[in-house]
Amino acid sequence: MLDQPVQIVTAAAGGERAGCLVGFAGQCSLRPVRFAVWLSRANRTWRVADRADHLGVRLLDPERLDLARLFGGETDKFARTPWRSGPGGAPVLEGAAAWCVGAV
Repeated sequence: MLDQPVQIVTAAAGGERAGCLVGFAGQCSLRPVRFAVWLSRANRTWRVADRADHLGVRLLDPERLDLARLFGGETDKFARTPWRSGPGGAPVLEGAAAWCVGAV
């Protein structure tokens, strides 16, 4: 079980999909509505997100340690978990308690 809120950020651009765990994310403005996530430039997800128009953010349920492990590693994550294309083409993971997609 996870002991703190963790989010998974997903992105798609140029036929590539990527996603990773992020420990830092949160609302940063009410009007206009803004949500910020911090991605490492060393991460493949950052390289895809840098070219994407939209990013998906999923709040990870505390009991979903399997997804934390999957998105914390280097593998084709989307081949191993159900997902769909969301607004702006951002990958949206199925079964989320909460998720959002926002324009970059």
